[in-house]
Amino acid sequence: MVRLAGRQWGLVVLVAGSPFLIAFLLAVQAPGLVEPVLGTALGGASWMLAALLGLLGGAVFANCLGSLEPSPELAASPLRRALRLGLASLAPMLLCIVPAICLLLAGPALAVRLERDGGVLRELPVLSPQDIAERLRHQLPRVPPNLPRVNPG
Repeated sequence: MVRLAGRQWGLVVLVAGSPFLIAFLLAVQAPGLVEPVLGTALGGASWMLAALLGLLGGAVFANCLGSLEPSPELAASPLRRALRLGLASLAPMLLCIVPAICLLLAGPALAVRLERDGGVLRELPVLSPQDIAERLRHQLPRVPPNLPRVNPG
């Protein structure tokens, strides 16, 4: 792993743990979300994938922090240091943390919708090719439309 200072590892832990924190806050705020997550495979898989994306985001952030080499002008300017830190955190946030938060929100909602609708697969009526052709024939117009001529001559 990358050689980081103690403060930098704290930032990495904050980035990697943000989906866990948001999942905990969602569970406290809306306890009805926990039941679809724990009760369905889809809800649990979405939160598990969000947790893995959070850990991946932390690893990417640690790599970005490790690639920032200290320079004398960087130590002199706190504004430059904050700007470089913000740019280093942009990639893991956009690639990992934002999709993880979307999974935290979408997984339980989709699980509840599928549970309410009665499952993923519904029985569709099996139609023979003749029935399909008959249905299509009734949907076509009886008279062809009056189209303009391209070469009136």
